[in-house]
Amino acid sequence: MRSPVSASVENRQGRPTLLIDGRPTAPLMYALTDSPGARWAWEEVPARNIALFAEHGCRLFQADIWLEQLLGPDDAMDLALARRQVAGVLAVCPEAYVMLRVHLNAPPEWCARHPEECVGYADAPAEPERRRGLERWLGRDNDAPVRASFYSEKWRAWAQGHLGRFCAGLAATPEGAAVFSIQVAYGVYGEWHQFGFFCHDPDTGAAAEAAFRRWLRARYGDDAGLARGWRQPGLTLAGAKAPGSAARETSDVALLRDPARQRDVIDYFTFLHEGLADTVILMAKTVRDSWPRAVVTASFFGYFYCLFGREAAGGHLAAGRVMASPHLDCLCASPVYTPGAMPLGGTGHSKGLVGAVRRAGKLWLDEMDRATSVSGCPWDKAFSSTIPDDAAVFRRNLLQPVTRGGGAWCYDFGMIAGTPVFTRLGTIGWWDEPRLQAEFASLLALAQSRAGRPFLRPADVLVIHDPWSFAHTAGARHIPEEMVFGVMPVSRVDPVSRLLTDGVAEALHRSGLIHDDALLSELPALDFSPYRLVIFATTPVLDAGQRSLIREKIAAAGRHVVLLGYAGWSDGAAVGPQVAGGWSGFDTRLHPAAKSEQTLEIDGGREVLGLNRPFGVPAFAAPGERVVGRWEDGAPSAVWREEKDATWWAFALPPNQPASWRGLGRRAGCRVVNDCDETTLLGDGLLVVHTVPGGERILRPPGGAVIRAALPPRSTTVFDADTGAVLLS
Repeated sequence: MRSPVSASVENRQGRPTLLIDGRPTAPLMYALTDSPGARWAWEEVPARNIALFAEHGCRLFQADIWLEQLLGPDDAMDLALARRQVAGVLAVCPEAYVMLRVHLNAPPEWCARHPEECVGYADAPAEPERRRGLERWLGRDNDAPVRASFYSEKWRAWAQGHLGRFCAGLAATPEGAAVFSIQVAYGVYGEWHQFGFFCHDPDTGAAAEAAFRRWLRARYGDDAGLARGWRQPGLTLAGAKAPGSAARETSDVALLRDPARQRDVIDYFTFLHEGLADTVILMAKTVRDSWPRAVVTASFFGYFYCLFGREAAGGHLAAGRVMASPHLDCLCASPVYTPGAMPLGGTGHSKGLVGAVRRAGKLWLDEMDRATSVSGCPWDKAFSSTIPDDAAVFRRNLLQPVTRGGGAWCYDFGMIAGTPVFTRLGTIGWWDEPRLQAEFASLLALAQSRAGRPFLRPADVLVIHDPWSFAHTAGARHIPEEMVFGVMPVSRVDPVSRLLTDGVAEALHRSGLIHDDALLSELPALDFSPYRLVIFATTPVLDAGQRSLIREKIAAAGRHVVLLGYAGWSDGAAVGPQVAGGWSGFDTRLHPAAKSEQTLEIDGGREVLGLNRPFGVPAFAAPGERVVGRWEDGAPSAVWREEKDATWWAFALPPNQPASWRGLGRRAGCRVVNDCDETTLLGDGLLVVHTVPGGERILRPPGGAVIRAALPPRSTTVFDADTGAVLLS
């Protein structure tokens, strides 16, 4: 019998390091999905794919289990299925270590007995589901399902109690000896999104409203305090309710809420996200307290990019609260699904602010769920690729988190995509192909070679985001009939934020600049000395202390400070261009633009970006020589000024083209590693270039040799950033 594994995450030499029995271990894994026909480790096709990855060096595996699957009618717990799931992995790889994703969903029968503990929707009744056959139990999560509320004390006690029993019981079994991590999962697809958040407005149920009133009492003290805070004379705590859809979709200035008019909506989203974060932390603490030895606690959390304009409705605004918790070791997310990120030639980056997670001492894991040509894409029958293209994307996607100090798992939906050759094959995994298996082995060896060395990411560009800004930003439900799976919808009330988040990230990844990201809440503790260019992207609310810090600490040492969109338009009490102009030094106004089309010209580069609709946008007053962008009617949309210690920039719409950011970076004195518009990654001693056209390149990593290389078309090439040697071609 093997000895029980001891697993932890420790900060070592600049990186959160996964330790398995004290050994630094590259966090690259293979994972089964929850899909019927592909979820049980002992079954024929899953077992084959586990064995394939094991043959190529993989020792870390992930599989799903649901509390509901283990409970009998009397709530008695039978661990046989969980033990069999782990045993299935060990049968083909006895040296394996297993992460179990434990779904905390209460059974439908529990929800039927406790309707007052379930999610309510502001715009629609909950829809009871009628399970039929081998359904994915999470498949209806983004409809308007009947689910226990995150804010239900009764559900929390139910989940906490069963999770604790599960952990204590499984840890005492022979199979439990191989479990190195427990990932707690709930919400849409287990990723801690509010149920139904794409097209509906959760959570207005009785449990959530009761919790909201308790939160309001803690914040305001009594009825009089609440009435003053919300400017609603006569309001009582007992009468406070969750806002309806109309209020959530209403803005006061462009896309922003006026705190004086919509404090109730801002408070509600603050409560919603603090409570969500506290639930995640509680479940992670339950694992920690119940597992009798060191185990890695993990959860999906920290999603920021690619949230479909529904950040407040279903994102993770309290990411910093979870990052600060000692009870969670590891945060995880799926990748960005935008057209600029997902396919060949895209960026392949994560939904999370990985730099902030790393500085918080948490391990970051991406979920690699990009389809391959081996078996196709189950949700996109038009998907087309080739094995060489698959390999290039696979390499890019797995090295994205590695160059940021994290890791990933390969999440295999290939087994439910169908058979590629009916006469010869059955169902087959996405990476069941010799070249792709060899690729995984090479990437694992490369990542493992870095596991014990100091981590460095020589970024000189810093992008600052504030997830809480979306509590101050109007958002609108998507219309179900207009939703197409795999197509990015655009918000009806906020056409700008996607350009500030996804647009900026994609452009920077392809600019040749090396950037890192940070939470606004990190500012007081951050060392800004490495950065020449500091970008305030989603920061519409800046209080007096933050403004002083920006002027005194960041706008110094010749640094360039970039304000994007509506940065600083609110101080938390008032909102408008006068607030922004009062601290930024830019003469700012709200401009009614008909097409909202901006043309930027920076050092010979030209970029046109528009909203394709009338909208209230920022405009500035500045001398002509300080104007680098104009609206279609000639009003200045992008300006700059030079001061003694810093240069300031303001852009109404953010640059979304790589060349624009390269121009700004050069003005700020940043290193441009690659002059071509293609995904260029640098970190952990690796330089990664993902290109479609290929061709001759001159690459200039900071502190390393100038690299002259001929890149193959449709490829991802990996260099040693110090010596310039080709590590993977």
